[in-house]
Amino acid sequence: MENLPVKYSSKVVALNQLSASMYELVLERSAMPFIAGHEIMIHGESPHHDRQYSIASSEDEDQLKVLFRLIPEGELTPQLVTLRAGDPLTFTGPFGSFILRDKQAHNVFIATGTGIAPALSFIKTHPSLNLSVYHGVRVVEDLISRELFSPEQYQACVSKEAAADLFAGRVTQKLAEDQLDPEAHYYLCGANEMILEVHALLKSKGIPDSQLFSEAYYFW
Repeated sequence: MENLPVKYSSKVVALNQLSASMYELVLERSAMPFIAGHEIMIHGESPHHDRQYSIASSEDEDQLKVLFRLIPEGELTPQLVTLRAGDPLTFTGPFGSFILRDKQAHNVFIATGTGIAPALSFIKTHPSLNLSVYHGVRVVEDLISRELFSPEQYQACVSKEAAADLFAGRVTQKLAEDQLDPEAHYYLCGANEMILEVHALLKSKGIPDSQLFSEAYYFW
């Protein structure tokens, strides 16, 4: 039976700055059950500030971790960057259907920026998962948590900065060049524009809709 979303009263454990604009918010889990790939809705100062974030923790961790990019003109992230350990915070969850359909399949995860969060939950929860990751960012410092993946699993794509041994370009460029597994399941997470472009690219390479799953991030 699927768990229905519940509103939880929690506290901040830590706020970790990962790069110039990316942060990891660590919260008390408050005993919320979830499946890797699920999201929570973090509540801001008023209801129109509420935003959903994918969980970056494993299913077994005592804490909930979410990733976010500070959007100075945004509604919620300027509030989140002021948080300190011990501060109260409410969230509702779990939400979503962006979960693994087949743990035995070859799963290819394609992300931009903080869209890598569900992949972190996948690999932390299922360390032996047959997972390949394409992670697109603008600068090298935004390649957060890549140490969780083996070099064979992880393909970094950096579009605005040159770096030795890293693909210089957008994640869509790398996918267009590569020979892709026609039997794999493909999980797309990040900016809506990327998802639309990659979805069309994968379809052009013969990947059917039944093997494509996506979750868009909206920065507002």
